[in-house]
Order: sequence, then C-alpha cells, then structure tokens
Amino acid sequence: MVKIAAIDCGSNSTRLLIADVSSGTLSPLYKTHQVTKTSEGVEADNNISQDAKNRLIKTLRGYLKKINSENVDQIIITGTAVFRDADNSEAVIEEIRKKLDLEIQIISGEEEGFLTSLGVLSSSNIKDNFFIVDIGGRSTELIYDINNRTQVNSLDIGVVSLRERSLTENPLDQSEILKANEIINQSLNVQISSDKAYMIGVAGTFTSIASIFLGQKKYDEEEIHMITLSSDWVSDFSSRLNKMSEAQIISNFPSLDPKRAKTLSAGVLIVTNIMKKFKFDELKVSKSDILEGLILKNY
Repeated sequence: MVKIAAIDCGSNSTRLLIADVSSGTLSPLYKTHQVTKTSEGVEADNNISQDAKNRLIKTLRGYLKKINSENVDQIIITGTAVFRDADNSEAVIEEIRKKLDLEIQIISGEEEGFLTSLGVLSSSNIKDNFFIVDIGGRSTELIYDINNRTQVNSLDIGVVSLRERSLTENPLDQSEILKANEIINQSLNVQISSDKAYMIGVAGTFTSIASIFLGQKKYDEEEIHMITLSSDWVSDFSSRLNKMSEAQIISNFPSLDPKRAKTLSAGVLIVTNIMKKFKFDELKVSKSDILEGLILKNY
C-alpha cells in the first residue's frame, strides 16, 4: 500500500486528495478544495494574472503542509484548461517549481476526460452507456462510451470564461441569458448519440447544486454521491438563481462555497443546455472525478 497526494490545478478551483491505494483500490484519507480563480481575467489578455498566480501559490503552499504531515509517498499534480490556454503558463509553472518544488504537468482536454472517467467509474455501478459531464472554469469535457470505448469531447466553455464573455453580476437580465445560451450552444455543436446513456455530472457546479437540492447546511460529499436530479428541477433552479443577487445566493444556500456564488448561474446554464441538447430527463452526481483518476491511472 502507498499513500498518494493528487492535486488538480483547475481554472476555477485547486483541489487536493490524499489516499491510500493498493492493487487498484483507493481509500480516501483527506479531500479539500480552494476556489483560486486561476483563470480570472484570462479572457482579457490571455495571461494568468499576478493575483491569480499568488492565490494558486498560497493554496499549494498550504496543501504542501498537509501533505508533508501525512508522510505521502508521491505527489501527482496536473494543470488543465487555464494552463493549456494562457500564454504565460510555462513561466507560472517554473515559478511554482522554484518556490515549492512542485512539477505541474499540463494535460490535454482528452487526457482530462479519460482521467475523470477513471475516477467516476471507480465509485459507480455504471460501467457502460455513460455520458459524463465535467464543467470546469474554462473547459467542459463530455466523456461517453461508444462500443465499450471511452470518447472525449473537450469544449471551449466553462463557468469563468462564460461569465467573462457574456454575463455581468447577478441578477442576470434576459439579454445576458440569451447571449450565454447562444455561446453555450455554439460550443455544443457536436454530434453524440446519447440514447440509453446515463448522464453523470462531476466537479463543482454539479456537486454544489446537488448539495443545494438536498438542503444541506454543510457540504457533505458522501450524501450527494449518485443523487439524482431531474431536468425540470435543474431548469427551475436556474431560473430562480438568475433572479438572485450574489449576496442572496450566499445567504440562501449555506452549503455553497461563497466563492462559487459568482459563477454558479453560469454553471447551471451550461447544465440546462447540455440536458436539453442531448435530451436527458435526469442526471446523477458523482463525488469522484479526476483526482481519483490521477491516482488510479498510476496505481
């Protein structure tokens, strides 16, 4: 048995999982996340900003303290869409290497999708006919099964980039919503057969809305795991959310990380459009994702 730490440096949040793993079986020991908004402002000048870089480094430094206290055998750390897109990503990675002795590996959208599927399927009874959706800060991965082979479409849309392209502050007006829907559907211009498939949502948007659906006072990922949400509920929730201010979102949904309040409306708009496009009446939410996949791929 070995103890592994996996870190996902995403476009909106930076997450850590520490787990024991033996013969392909993973036992989680510690899991946390911080909304670092690493891609904030990238739409404007295609660079990771100084503030965003500082937030990321501060978060990683805190994670290292926890990792060192756990006597971890190996650290696996990846960077996704923001590092794929930003012009200065190599400079940021080099600074992190020098300051923290961490080596961030940039992975493609396709690799991100495959790793996510490994994590999701490891804790689900669904092994085929899956349609996994991973909504991030700058990309959305559609991961699906065709003839027992996993396929990935990585779309150029996420909660941060959609917010910066088309939305201002909550509450949203109808013209903003229409523009956002248009941008989302342009990104969804892909042909995928979803007949008889099971939709599974992973990562912050899905886990947040599942927690809200359950009325949690404090976020509990064990309770939200594989919960079912109907398309009608998601659509109604999106309409409610769009009429609320950021402060109202924070006060009304105590289990929500307050830093997610700014992008939650954008995320739920993406969910509603995906369910409509691919004709899903319901979805399940998974607590497992790329973090588990990173460990299972290597062990």
